[in-house]
Amino acid sequence: MLSLAPSPAPGPVADSLLPRLTAAEFRQLRHQTKNALQRILFMIDAHPALRQTEASRAVAADLHRRIQLTATISDALFGLTRAPAPFAERLGTLAESVTALLGAPGQDIRLRLRLAGQCPEPLQEAVLRVAHEFVGNAIKHGLYSRLSGEVELRLEQDGDELRLLVLDDGWGWAEPMVAGEGLSLARVIAAREAGRVTLDRRGDRTVAMLALPLAARA
Repeated sequence: MLSLAPSPAPGPVADSLLPRLTAAEFRQLRHQTKNALQRILFMIDAHPALRQTEASRAVAADLHRRIQLTATISDALFGLTRAPAPFAERLGTLAESVTALLGAPGQDIRLRLRLAGQCPEPLQEAVLRVAHEFVGNAIKHGLYSRLSGEVELRLEQDGDELRLLVLDDGWGWAEPMVAGEGLSLARVIAAREAGRVTLDRRGDRTVAMLALPLAARA
């Protein structure tokens, strides 16, 4: 098993330096983002060059779909263009949208969701953000260039821990394994909650796991 120990967040800007938005400021950000995405979609739909041939219309439709999926993912994570839905719905929508966005055209990816554990409200944002990174890695790396594959997302309780697991039947990883931005972000998010992230190969499946302590979180 590969254990990814907590470490400071990579990049030039530390979390402590990021601005904290007020409710009104976030509402304005949501409004601006929604307007910008709607304008981009309108420009795609109205551009004459994207309506001339079957191929160009297919490109326009795919751009439209991917922009809408990106907005859906942002909403599931942050409520960026609309108020967030309940947790279980957000988690399912997030996994489905990331799979649809990052999957290659014609690729057959089966997504299974097994939500057996109750996630305390203080841990919900951490679980959602790490799920985004885990599912994204499974699609981008594990199932890269595969004609078909399966991704399974589980949420379960094991004793005094809440565990999020994302399993895929893809390629695994090459040695030596180097954590990219997605796993590095997952590691930072886990560290905030005194949790841990591990990556393991079990038979023909890669298993990414987030484990968070439940003490004082119910």
